[in-house]
Formats: sequence, structure tokens, C-alpha cells
Amino acid sequence: MKNLSNMFVILITTIALFGCAQNQVDIRPKIIDSHILIENTNLNKWLELEKINYFKRKDGLLVVEAKFKNTNSSNKNVAYKIDWIDKNGLTQKSILSRWIVSEVESNRSFIINGISPSITVSDFEIRLQEPTRDDKNRKNSYHSEYQN
Repeated sequence: MKNLSNMFVILITTIALFGCAQNQVDIRPKIIDSHILIENTNLNKWLELEKINYFKRKDGLLVVEAKFKNTNSSNKNVAYKIDWIDKNGLTQKSILSRWIVSEVESNRSFIINGISPSITVSDFEIRLQEPTRDDKNRKNSYHSEYQN
């Protein structure tokens, strides 16, 4: 009988430990979409993609909207831009394709949206990264890219 009660205690302890271990697993969805490029893996710790929508208008322009959420308990900064890509896979230069730095409040959502600069655009890529010190010196997105 003593062995049976010892086995019962071991079983209960094992179940309790297994339950605690399950609670520590990060179950937040990761950003998985071919149109989203995360250039700093640190963003994955607090940035969550809630949804992404895009369609081609009747006039041939591509409309994009992506909704992200800051899952952290403090405000965070993020730099982002939309690269517009033509049917040959080349990025089209546009005044609209520039890095934008935004502060995202804690536990709040923010939206990135845009309309393609021409009807020759067939695809897009939203690039996100942590802002750097040289943000204010950047004249346009094609002058030079962010380097970490």
C-alpha cells in the first residue's frame, strides 16, 4: 500500500510539473507571411501580425493594409517601409517607399497601409526593423539601406 501511495505522489508531482512547463511555452503567433520581412529578430519578441489584406483596384493600383500589435507592456519604436515590386521582380522607386519611424503604444495595434505608385506593380514587401541613429540623415530609401 505504501508503494501505491508513493506512486500516486510521484504521479501528481509529475502532472503538476508538466502543467507548469506547459504554461511557460510562448504560444503567441509569429509573423509568418511572404509579404512581411522582419530585419531584426528582436521585433519578434513584441511584434505580432494580426492581419494583412491586399487587393488590386479597378484602376490597377495595389492596395495594402497590415495590422500589427505591440504585445509588450512598454511603448516601442519600429521603422517600416513598403517596397513595391513589378512583374520582373524589380523594386520600383517611389517617393512613397521611404522608411517611417513610428512609436507603438504598449498593448496597442497599429496599421501600415499604402497604395502602389503605378499599375505595373504586381507585388509588395513590408520591411520592418528597429530604428537606428542614422534615420534622420537618410534622404531616401535607395540612398543606402539600414545597417546594424
